[in-house]
Amino acid sequence: MVSVGQAEGRRWCSLEGTAVIKDDPASVADAERRYTARYKTPRVNPNRVVIEITVTRALGTAKPSGW
Repeated sequence: MVSVGQAEGRRWCSLEGTAVIKDDPASVADAERRYTARYKTPRVNPNRVVIEITVTRALGTAKPSGW
């Protein structure tokens, strides 16, 4: 079980679920593409992994859209 949280002023959210660590090239490349689309191209890191969380519970004053 893992939990990820975010707070901004009086708003907050916490997502809980089960995590899996992935290090296969396809998963890492997909995560890098998604990161690049939102931020910028990440530095090269041959040890990069992906932490994939299957969310089972969402709490807070600010929940993801569609929940």
